[in-house]
Amino acid sequence: MRIDGRYSRQELFARIGPEGQERLKSARVLVAGCGGLGSNTANLLCRAGVGFLRIVDRDLIELSNLQRQFLFNECDAREGAPKAIAAGRHLAEINSEAKVEPVVSDIGSGNILDLLADINLVLDGLDNLETRYLLNDACASLNVPWVYASCISATVMARLIVPGTTACLRCLHRDLPAPGSVRTCDTSGIIGPAALAAASIQAAIALRFLTANAPPESDLVVGDLWEMTLDRIPVSRDPKCPCCGLKQFDFLSTPGQQATTLCGRNAVQVRPALESRPDFKTLAGRLGSVGTVRVNDQLLRLDAPPYELTLFEDGRAIVKGTADPMLARSLVARWVGI
Repeated sequence: MRIDGRYSRQELFARIGPEGQERLKSARVLVAGCGGLGSNTANLLCRAGVGFLRIVDRDLIELSNLQRQFLFNECDAREGAPKAIAAGRHLAEINSEAKVEPVVSDIGSGNILDLLADINLVLDGLDNLETRYLLNDACASLNVPWVYASCISATVMARLIVPGTTACLRCLHRDLPAPGSVRTCDTSGIIGPAALAAASIQAAIALRFLTANAPPESDLVVGDLWEMTLDRIPVSRDPKCPCCGLKQFDFLSTPGQQATTLCGRNAVQVRPALESRPDFKTLAGRLGSVGTVRVNDQLLRLDAPPYELTLFEDGRAIVKGTADPMLARSLVARWVGI
């Protein structure tokens, strides 16, 4: 081993060593989402020597991303560059030995199985729960391991999910929460260190798994960067789990969230995969920091120029101010959490 080699310090770590480094070189990883989690985890794994990274994201870079998405810069934000493309460009500059495949796309039931083709491990950098449940189904059906992670405000979570061995997402959270019941970064904020910590834990779990130097664990790692706490919570498999126990892949077998451009209205309708009444009261309180909110028993309306969001009691949303379905879905995920 060369003492001045790119990975020399990492190879000196006995749990990885030269053999583990070779395993990283042959690994093929899908990064699902390239925001505060995915961009930072992709950066860490590219620097660590993972040989192939497929990065999938639907969003464009905004100035507000730069506080926590350390792979991007002001030039990317001015250009409004797609996150996947900008990530691929920067990672190529960081490590020319790694192959990076950027994919600008929504992840849905129509393409997720193709995206998982020839992949050893998936890293969850998603911004909405519906797609996480879909990812859980797809990975269970193809027997592909994945690393769940999330960060909001100062809180971080991460856990390795190995189909047939550890508990899956639906063992812990059986049903998709109601729209508006889950906090998002746009409504509750996030500090940069939390995004970095969640990405670091996720990347460390990935390195442990890919180098085959640690047994799969189902513990949920939970931390609070403001209170300076870090805990591990045991999670057990549920033999009656619809996904990993009964092999009922509900989210994979449904069309998923649908976005339709409304003719002549500069608006897009976003319909969830499963109808569920939103928690209007809770959501109205959170969206006050985003724009002007009006709410009654039938709907919630958010005015956040240049966009207007109307959320109905069946979970359906109309986003005015754009005819772009991907942008509309992104705004609904950021504001409503679905």
